[in-house]
Amino acid sequence: MSSVLGKVIILRTGLIIITIIIVIILAVAGIFVYQQYQQRNALNDIKITVDGVKVEGVSLSSASLNFTLRITNPSTTAATLDRTDYTVFINNVSLGSGQNLQKVTVPAGGSVVISQPFNVSYSGAAQGVWSYITGGGGEWRMVGTAYFDSFLGTVGVPYNITGTL
Repeated sequence: MSSVLGKVIILRTGLIIITIIIVIILAVAGIFVYQQYQQRNALNDIKITVDGVKVEGVSLSSASLNFTLRITNPSTTAATLDRTDYTVFINNVSLGSGQNLQKVTVPAGGSVVISQPFNVSYSGAAQGVWSYITGGGGEWRMVGTAYFDSFLGTVGVPYNITGTL
């Protein structure tokens, strides 16, 4: 009789241990999913502005520019951007597209500055420059999307930044 009682106690102890392990795994998974959800929501509040544009180099056929973007996160949760892609326009004429694969974490309530390298082909820029010369002024625009990859999927945050020449 005592061996049967011993086996019952061992089975119950084993079930309790397995139940505790399952509860811990579910709690950790729940916390992880909640953090991912908070980060996704933080991306909706992100503001992207241009801090500056710098000419990095000039060749016979193209110019290398560097747009400095300021990414501000007013939320209470840090947000991580995995990559960005963008197109640059002058007077609504596309100068070309680029992307930045730099992963950046923007702290809660803070901001970071990232570089967006961009190569301009002179043949593509000619129409934009011509419209600038003939129109007596001009506007530049950077249209893009910043992406956040998570366990719950990819979130894209579009941005559209304009300025005058």
